[in-house]
Amino acid sequence: MAYRKLPRVLRQKVASYYEHRYQGKMFNELAILDELSECLREQIVNHNCRELVAAVPFFTYADRHFVSDVIMKLKYEVFQPGDWIIKEGQIGTKMYFIQEGVVDIVDTDGRVATSLSDGSYFGG
Repeated sequence: MAYRKLPRVLRQKVASYYEHRYQGKMFNELAILDELSECLREQIVNHNCRELVAAVPFFTYADRHFVSDVIMKLKYEVFQPGDWIIKEGQIGTKMYFIQEGVVDIVDTDGRVATSLSDGSYFGG
């Protein structure tokens, strides 16, 4: 990153992201999952995410195969404190499930209107 002459603040933000993303793990979980058979990968992802998705009312009584298909399409994203996930007025195309942490919903004046935490979900 120094080679690309990125500002120090931006380099630190990237380093902080990876430190938070991997939380001391020295391997890439997604790369490992990609090497597994589809059946084994589905079992692992279901084990890790089914509870999180099952808390959403419209998934509670949905067909388990449908829920498995949804779970297999999930993508793990990490956000740092202060990151914007979506801004008011943007057209949302994603659904977010908060596995760990807190997301503040901030009004146009910059005040925290409410906060969402582990197990919550929202569209963006």
